[in-house]
Amino acid sequence: MRFFFLHLVLFIGSSFIAKAQQTGSITGVVLDKNTQLPLANASIQMQQTQLGTASDSSGKFRLLGIPVKTYNVFISRVGYKPFTIFNSIINSGNENTYTVELEPQTGELAEVVVKSNKRTARAATLETPLSVQRLTAEEIKSNPGGNFDISKVIQTLPGVGGGPQGGTFRNDIIIRGGAPNENVFYLDGIEVPVINHFQTQGSSGGPQGILNVSFIEEVKLSSSAFDARYDNALRSCLS
Repeated sequence: MRFFFLHLVLFIGSSFIAKAQQTGSITGVVLDKNTQLPLANASIQMQQTQLGTASDSSGKFRLLGIPVKTYNVFISRVGYKPFTIFNSIINSGNENTYTVELEPQTGELAEVVVKSNKRTARAATLETPLSVQRLTAEEIKSNPGGNFDISKVIQTLPGVGGGPQGGTFRNDIIIRGGAPNENVFYLDGIEVPVINHFQTQGSSGGPQGILNVSFIEEVKLSSSAFDARYDNALRSCLS
């Protein structure tokens, strides 16, 4: 009888351990993009599943018991634009941590028509769109042929070209026909002059990048209308 009881306890314990090894978890915080204040009651949903949770009064959330798989994480809140984290890999070894910034959703007002009695020529206005493209760490890791190199993944974006030598040896970034050395790079607000191993003199590219994608949350490429904090970039800013 004692042997049967011990065997039953061991069987139940092993089943719990096996189940824990087949699931993972995510954690993080939801912030207002403009004010950087925490957002409570934000909905966090693992797409194509019934799993979900909500952020607390500090904007923090944690979701346990997620089956090991790759998911898209959908974050939404009333009054804000929804945000999706693509290709979030859930495994039992590490807990994924995210910092999500939601942008307030503004309402659209009716158009305002201004009329004048003066017979003057109509002035044309030229609007330059803000060319900003963003990549998450998961998108960089899953890029075919990128080899976890941020510069090579950037080369596949619209308006971006590769190095003058072509092939896979150089990972220069060329924006609208500019020179490879006309780009600036920022890491956590600090300018980084070199982001590649064995950088070619007079260029910005090399055979392989030195930035570890595992420690990067997001990459933003600005190809025009730079912020004032990026000083006098000629072609693009990678931050």
